[in-house]
Amino acid sequence: MANDFGRRQILSAALALGTTGCGFILYPNRRGRSGGNIDIPVLIIDLLWLIPGLLPGAICLIVDFTTGCIYRGGGRSETSSPPSGSTSLVTMVDVVLDGEVVATGEVQPDRKVELTWARPADEATVRERARLEVRSLGGAAVADVRTLV
Repeated sequence: MANDFGRRQILSAALALGTTGCGFILYPNRRGRSGGNIDIPVLIIDLLWLIPGLLPGAICLIVDFTTGCIYRGGGRSETSSPPSGSTSLVTMVDVVLDGEVVATGEVQPDRKVELTWARPADEATVRERARLEVRSLGGAAVADVRTLV
């Protein structure tokens, strides 16, 4: 009876660890990737989960492949070459106030933008009168800041 309880605890712990997947824990910044080069050490660790049982190993592999955490590269954007006439696949953001660009930034892989301000601007004025212009290879978009905040 006590031996059966110990086995259940070990199996439960292995399943709990297996459901999170190795790459999912080690590389959370890789989540959301859709392809690229497979990270061999992560693949080996996921395959090692097959030793305690088929279920933990299969869960690790499924989690890492579906979340993209097993891929070393950044997916399509890192492996493809930019279209002709273009030098990068970067998405740029400008804050335009009264026809003048007052801040610029670049969209990071985590979808955040750190703006570099060309001149100080009052927050209330930016909220009321500024436009946000986003440019990428796919096109451009413009929105009034007041509609976004």
